[in-house]
This record gives sequence, C-alpha cells and structure tokens, in this order.
Amino acid sequence: MALLSIADGDGWAEAVGRSFYPLALERANTRFTASIRQTALGPGLSVAEVSCDANDLHRTRRMVRDAPNDDLLLLVQLAGESVVTQRDRQVRVRAGCATLCDPLVEYKVTSGDASHQLVIMLPRATVRSLAFPVAELRLQLLEPRSLSLRALTAICEEAVSQGEVDPIEAESIGSVVTDLARSLLVAHTRGPVRSHSREELAAHARTLIRDNHADPTVTASAIAAALDVTLRSLTALLHDDGGPSAMLRSARLRTARGMLADVASDSLTIAQIAARSGFADQTTFIRAFKREFGVLPSEIREQHTLVVPG
Repeated sequence: MALLSIADGDGWAEAVGRSFYPLALERANTRFTASIRQTALGPGLSVAEVSCDANDLHRTRRMVRDAPNDDLLLLVQLAGESVVTQRDRQVRVRAGCATLCDPLVEYKVTSGDASHQLVIMLPRATVRSLAFPVAELRLQLLEPRSLSLRALTAICEEAVSQGEVDPIEAESIGSVVTDLARSLLVAHTRGPVRSHSREELAAHARTLIRDNHADPTVTASAIAAALDVTLRSLTALLHDDGGPSAMLRSARLRTARGMLADVASDSLTIAQIAARSGFADQTTFIRAFKREFGVLPSEIREQHTLVVPG
C-alpha cells in the first residue's frame, strides 16, 4: 500500500489496527508522528516498514479474546530500540535484532525515540512446521550475527520500497521470506530437537507429517530441517513407510477424500478442498487422487450426494 502518515496518537492506534491487529495506545508524545508502508507477499504474509516516535502499544487481554489473530508478528528493529513484554518474558530489541510476538497472548511494546522497524506478519503454520512450540520461540532475542536475519531484512526492505509488487513476483518473494524466517527461528532455539534413537526420530517425523500435512508449505525438506537431519537420512528413517514425500502425499489425499465424502464440506469447491488438504494446485491434486484411489475427486463427491429413491 502507499505510505500511510499519522500525526497523532489516536490515528496511530487506528492505523496499527488496520495494518496488523488491534492494539491499544497507552502513551505517545504530544507531537507524535508515525508512518506505515506495507506490502502483501501472499496469503497471510505481509511486511511493513514502520517509523514512529516514542509510544507504548498494548495487546490487551480483551483484544486477545475479542479480536483473535492466528498470524505471528516478527519484529525486526532497524534503528532505535524497543522493549517487548509478553507474560513472564521481556526482551530489549536493539537495532539489527528481532523477536517474535504471538497475538494470542497479551503483550506490550515500548518504542523509544525515533524507532524504525520492519514488521513481518507470518502465518502460524510457518512456525507450526518447525517442531518447536510457539511458546518456546516467543520473545527469543534474534541477534544480527545470523545470516538469515541479515538476508531477511534486506529482502523485506527491498520489497517494501517497491510498493505494489506483481502477484507472481510477490509469491516468489514470499516463499523466500518464509524459508528465511524458518531458518532464523530454528537457528535461535535453545537447541535442535533430537531423538535418542532412530525409532524415536522416525516416530517424531511421523507425528510432524500427521500434524502438519495440511500446510502446503510443509515439504520433506522442511520436516528434515525441523528434525535437524539431512533429507537423505530422513528418507532412510522412513523407508518402510515409503519415504517422507510419499507420506505427506498420502496424508493429504486421505484428508481430501474425507472432506469430499463429508456433507459439511459440500460448500467447498474441489480447488478449496485441495488447498485445505495441503496441495499447492488443483491439477496436481486431481492427478494424484486418481492415481491413488482410481476415481476422480468429483466422483467421490457425487457418490455421497446421490439421492436414493424411497
């Protein structure tokens, strides 16, 4: 979107609510000014460049209850300093650093004079596929030594400076931003998730596939990265199950078949069911479905909608 300029505290709270989600303004200078420039990079993914004078923003308990938001906020401090408090944690985010906020948990951001930030809105599924609970990743101090953070910052700044981005290019940039955000968060956890045996590691991989297959961004490589193993090692671990890619495809097809046979999903199109099952496009879904079950998705739907004469 175009640059949005704000000249008072009330306008700031309203602009933040429209751009991200509701937050309450608790403090602002009498001559407060701020600006927001935001760019969408795909469904649920956006990046904004935010400049503001000193202020306190609060995501209150009531806002969490009345205006829930399933996205996550990755705050990258470009200049100045912010202090973020969320439940029992507090982090001081200096220039070059970043942290992750969860809008489903009450929090407060105190920005110092002349704060300049990148605010990246990430779909929760981006983090859910990492095998680390959001609660563990929340308010980790992500420091500038990370190559992923430096690359993420550079790409997001360039995307915002371009203004409106061509949809195809935006999708491509969004994919890069998502991968870099995943890499950044994994690198800053307290330690990789490692199992004590091959059997436990394989069991963990199966759980990740079962719980995350409906996210189209989850791939065999993403599962391997979440477990801190190579793709070749993961494939060997799951050899008896057909390998991670086959397991993801099978889980997605079973989910889709269940939705096609469920009257509660009758309002959804075949393309919507494909997307909600984890397939990136309808054509690939239909081919895989026919190969797996010997019938087309539309035939499964027709079977349960036929009215048998009484």
